[in-house]
Parts: sequence; structure tokens; C-alpha cells
Amino acid sequence: MQIYEAISFQEVINAGGSTYPWRVMVIDEQQQIRSFLAKIFTERQLLQQHAIAKELFGNILASEFELPVPKAGLINFSEIFIKYQLNDKEKKTLQTKAKGYKFGCEWVNGMHIVDANNLRSHFKEYDLATIFAFDNFVLNLDRGGYRNKPNLLLNDDDFLLIDHEQIFHFADDVTTSYNAVITDFRNDVWQYQAEKHLFYPFLKNLTPRVKQDIFGTFWHYLKGLNVDILDKAELFLTENDISVGNYLLIKEYMTEIKAKPDKFCDLLLQKIA
Repeated sequence: MQIYEAISFQEVINAGGSTYPWRVMVIDEQQQIRSFLAKIFTERQLLQQHAIAKELFGNILASEFELPVPKAGLINFSEIFIKYQLNDKEKKTLQTKAKGYKFGCEWVNGMHIVDANNLRSHFKEYDLATIFAFDNFVLNLDRGGYRNKPNLLLNDDDFLLIDHEQIFHFADDVTTSYNAVITDFRNDVWQYQAEKHLFYPFLKNLTPRVKQDIFGTFWHYLKGLNVDILDKAELFLTENDISVGNYLLIKEYMTEIKAKPDKFCDLLLQKIA
């Protein structure tokens, strides 16, 4: 897990969602300067929603399904950075936010938020299906959803998945070992609100012949998923006093879904039937 040192403040991204991320220049372990977005979460978002952990978990898991994501890590705001790089307004904002490391992801020039009305001209059918299936797997209701946010960046050549701080909602409560999602899955029920997903209308309107194997790519990656892939990140975050939520429940869930990829994909097919 890489920690980047913030060295200069660039701007507040007002179009960056409710967290209004900051664009900062950072220096990595190889002493290379990079442009990053830093998400400045509140104490409540870290302790109740475990936002940094979820951002990192989502980023790591998306890569395991070969879904493109920006390079991610933690950003340190040193006292020198705060004193000499932030103006009074940013300093005041920072005082209302959680202390410690920030979640950061690399800023990619030329990328823009995808136009939800023009998806088919940029995405192949299997891309739509794999992203939809991945969001079901991590229980991400924030690609589309009630706030109608695509959380997808696009340029002429590629796309990037961003913003995963609201995945694995069942792991928010660290006091329970019960997971209703697993129980429902064992009973052939999938509660994900698929109709809220950005890609649902497109997948719903595919022909039955195309739908038949539409989740084949996702099935392949799910079957080969290493359920221990998040362990190093979880340990690193815990050692740095960053809340990870109910991590044992997350691993139990991933193990359950991975063991039955056919069943999971069949439940997805029922959602878009």
C-alpha cells in the first residue's frame, strides 16, 4: 500500500460529488511527482461508513476483474503542506474533517464524467455486463442509484471506475456476525436494486440470445477470485488506525459468492430478464 506525500494544493473539484475532492500534487516512493485527487472525509464517514477502506477495497477488487481504475493509495497532509500550501478557506474546511491519511487516486488528464444518455457508443455489451455484475458483487448502489451519479470517467480510448465508498453496506456494523445478504443468497434471493443501476435499461433490452452468456467474462473472474486479496490492505489500514468495518463479514461474503458463481450469475440474469 503506497503512501503519497502532498506537496502542493491545486484546486477544489466542485463537480466531484458531495465530498468535493481536492486536486493536489504528490510525490511517490520513487520521488516522482503526480497529480492526485484527495477525498476529504468526515470523522463520521470514516467511523460509520468506513469510507477510506471501502474506496481501497473497491479499487483493488475492480482490478481483479480487470476493470480499469485509477492508481490509488493514501495521501499524507504534513504540517508543512497545511501551513504553506492551504489558504484560510481550505484550512478551515480541513478542521471539520477527519485527521490522518486521506484517500487518493490519480488524476487522469482528458477524462470526463460519462454521459448516461450516450453509453452504447462508448461501451461494448460485455463491458456493460461486467461492470453491472461487479457492482452487484460489491453491492454498489452508487453507479446510477438514487443520486443518479455515473461514477465513470471516460476519454476517447478508455474508461475508469471511481467512487466506491458506499460498497459492502452490510459490513458497516462491526458488532454483528449476521449477514442478511448471505442468508438471502443461500435462499436464491438477490436483493440488489438492479433497476437503479446506470446500465440496467441497456441490459434489460438485450435479446434473450445475447443475455444468455452476457455475464461469462464476470463468471470467469469470479471463479478465479482470490478472497484473500484484501488482507494486506486491511492489515495496513488497521495498523494506521483507519476503520475497515466488519472485515470478517466481507471475507465470508466473498467466499460464499465465489463458491457459487453459476448461481450468482443466474440471479443476475433474473434481474435483467
